[in-house]
Amino acid sequence: MNTLPDIYRDYLECLNRQAWNELQFFVAEEVCYNDQEIGLTGYLSMLKQNYQDIPDLYFEAELVVSDSSYLACRLMFNCTPVGTFMGLPVNGRKIRFSENVFYEFRNHKISRVWSVIDKATIEQQLY
Repeated sequence: MNTLPDIYRDYLECLNRQAWNELQFFVAEEVCYNDQEIGLTGYLSMLKQNYQDIPDLYFEAELVVSDSSYLACRLMFNCTPVGTFMGLPVNGRKIRFSENVFYEFRNHKISRVWSVIDKATIEQQLY
């Protein structure tokens, strides 16, 4: 049986390939994002929008820590949003930033996600 870090690495690979038909194998049907139930359909829509806003988006795990039900990850991004990102006028400039994400897994699928993006680092690069 795969460990949570193994499942998570496969999940990130799924995202990086934009293999949306595989997302159901990693994310629960009734997934919550930042304490809002958005369901698998809403989660998929959010991810597709992320790739529309950031065509060169690539999820890179810098640090992964887990126990039997929870996984924490520091994701690093080096990308080029095409317009406004997090209310900031990035407009095609290359930026580097991190996202700290916590996941709850149930039955080996992501059921809850809490995410915080380091907006201050992006602001420092723009101003």
